[in-house]
Amino acid sequence: MPPRPLPTDPSIGDRIRARRQLRGWSIRQAAARAGISHTSWSRIERGRQRTDRYLVVDLAAALECSVTELTGQPYTSADRRLETSRINAIRVWRAMMAHPIEAVRGDVAPDGLDAEVDLVRDLYRRCDYAGVLQRLHHLIPHLHAARDVRRARTKMVAIYGVAMGALLNVGFPAEAWLAAERSAAAAESLDDPVARGVAAANRARVAAYSGAFGPARSICDAAAADLEHHRAAAAPDVLGFLHLARGHHAAGLHDLPAAEDHLAEAASIADRTGETSAWDLEWGPRNVALWRMALLLDTGRPGAAAEIAARTPITGLPPVRQVYYWLDSARAMVGAGRDRDAVRMLLAAERTGEQHTRASTAARETARDLLRRGSPGSELRGLCERLGVAA
Repeated sequence: MPPRPLPTDPSIGDRIRARRQLRGWSIRQAAARAGISHTSWSRIERGRQRTDRYLVVDLAAALECSVTELTGQPYTSADRRLETSRINAIRVWRAMMAHPIEAVRGDVAPDGLDAEVDLVRDLYRRCDYAGVLQRLHHLIPHLHAARDVRRARTKMVAIYGVAMGALLNVGFPAEAWLAAERSAAAAESLDDPVARGVAAANRARVAAYSGAFGPARSICDAAAADLEHHRAAAAPDVLGFLHLARGHHAAGLHDLPAAEDHLAEAASIADRTGETSAWDLEWGPRNVALWRMALLLDTGRPGAAAEIAARTPITGLPPVRQVYYWLDSARAMVGAGRDRDAVRMLLAAERTGEQHTRASTAARETARDLLRRGSPGSELRGLCERLGVAA
């Protein structure tokens, strides 16, 4: 039987079925490769069982394809700014290719450079990824031409981290990897274990996004050991953030005891440091709570995630952090059968970070689940239209 053609708006389940049929495998064969039951695989293809971010990695590995082939990113959205971000993503990639770290000229005075760096970082905090990418392809050459080379490279660690995040959040993981590599190269040139730790978190984020949890964990393990070796006590926030990342990687490798240990250590550090904002990490007890919510959701515990959501205040966090809270809260509400609350939280996510939400796999699949369950309301239908999800 020839593969069934994909619908106009394919879900993750549709793409999984098409990829399996392209391989010529039965559901039982594919499920055996992924280490799940054939009934679970069948339910996933039919949209009756959701795929968390760890399961979709296993499915992609079983089907011998990339994660983005199953998620369909980058998406076609009704948001015109996201459409311009696709053009600017390529411009940023070209600027990065044209300016390797060793090519810093150091012959231009940094007039207005600090203000532009601060603006780009602020745009990222506000989830204006199109704005970030539009300015980055002009900023990168100026950073590489700045007279104070060490200061410029310190800024590059953060700015290339922002580039990585913006590119990843709009669905360009390959370009995001190059940005993470540039961040790491800048940090290495500074010979600063704190900067190396921040850059390692950037590299590991892209690796884990693409399903390479083992390499991601190795990157963060090495960076944490480096920090501890140099006794970089002035940066417990960076060490704590590396624990969060390692917890995520351990969960992706199905090592939940290690994941819990890393999150517990992160929580202990956060209790001592309180809330901080160095290196754009927005580190602190609330960020630890957001990561724990995600872990619980992705390991099948939506009720526990909802409990954390109910007691975690997010006022004062930048939109780039709040939007994750609302999206994960929506996922938790779907898991608890509270569809109206899930719709309300998806709309809160959109208000908080419009571009982020409209480019998000989690937002699209949660909205699609609500539609399939027959959740009523013009608000959900309008959101689906803006997300590009067929109602």
